[in-house]
Amino acid sequence: MEGSQEQSQFMTPVQPEVNSAPLKHSGPGIASFVIGLVSILLAIVGFGATLAGMAEYTTEGGVIAMPGPDEVAGNIPLVIGSLLILLGLLLSVVGVVLGIVGCVIRNRRRVFAILGLVFNAILLAGTSTLFVIGLIVQ
Repeated sequence: MEGSQEQSQFMTPVQPEVNSAPLKHSGPGIASFVIGLVSILLAIVGFGATLAGMAEYTTEGGVIAMPGPDEVAGNIPLVIGSLLILLGLLLSVVGVVLGIVGCVIRNRRRVFAILGLVFNAILLAGTSTLFVIGLIVQ
C-alpha cells in the first residue's frame, strides 16, 4: 500500500500551462476594418457627388436627359464622384484580401478581420448589384 501511495504522488497529471495573456488583434484585420470604413465613406461621398452632378441634367418632369461625352467630361462633380466610387471599390478589394488574411492568422483575435471582410464584401456586392441592374435596365 505504501508503494502505491508513493507512485500516485509521482503520477499526478500535470496541468498544461495556459497562456493567460489576452490575444492580440490581427494587424491585417484592423487594416481591413479601417479600409472598409474608408471605402464605404468614399462610396457614399462619391454617390452623393454623382447625384449632384446628374442634377444638372434632370428635367422638370424628373426625367434625366442623357448628356453627351463632352458635357460629362466638363461636369466636375460627376467626374470626381465617379473617381471616388472607383477608388472605394479598389480599396474594398484590398480590404477583402486583408480580411481573409486576418481571418486565417493563428493566435490572434478575428473580430476586426471579420468586420472588415463583411464591410468590404457588402460594398463590393452592393456596387456589383447596382451595376447588373443598370445593365438590365439599359
